[in-house]
Amino acid sequence: MRENLHCRPFREEDLHLLDGVAEDPTVLGPYAWTGFSRGLRRRWAETGLLTDDGGALAVVDQGEPVGVVSWRKAAYNAASHAWNIGLCMLPEERRRGSGEQAARWLVHYLFAHTQTNRLEAHIDAENIPSRMGIEKVGFVYEGMARGAAFRNGAWRDVCLYGLLREDLRPA
Repeated sequence: MRENLHCRPFREEDLHLLDGVAEDPTVLGPYAWTGFSRGLRRRWAETGLLTDDGGALAVVDQGEPVGVVSWRKAAYNAASHAWNIGLCMLPEERRRGSGEQAARWLVHYLFAHTQTNRLEAHIDAENIPSRMGIEKVGFVYEGMARGAAFRNGAWRDVCLYGLLREDLRPA
């Protein structure tokens, strides 16, 4: 476990990481890159990337941004929603445990500071490292959404994972 790894709101000096997510396919990696995007800097300037419908935080180690955690509202009805979470670590940070640690941080943050009862993760079926990592955090595989995500010219299967607030309580 990395002692100084934590998450915090994005600062102006972190915006190069957002640029990488929007402009460099190697930052998101082969399972998440869906093409160039715009608007992250504008959204940061307007909201700090924190709204009632979701947010994004910088994953920081020793003061340097090394990744991004995010969450967005997944509504089930007018009274209830889950948070669908996402995680992107810089390529040099992958497979070092920092992604798992950042995901745990986000899980605890969302359960401590929002009333949601459910977190979800949707992971490309071919992304075995991410699937294994999210299971280590405590998420449960719930099924497959066949042909749900378009990436690199083809429709891809997506694995659905869930974590309930009660799943974190000691037995």
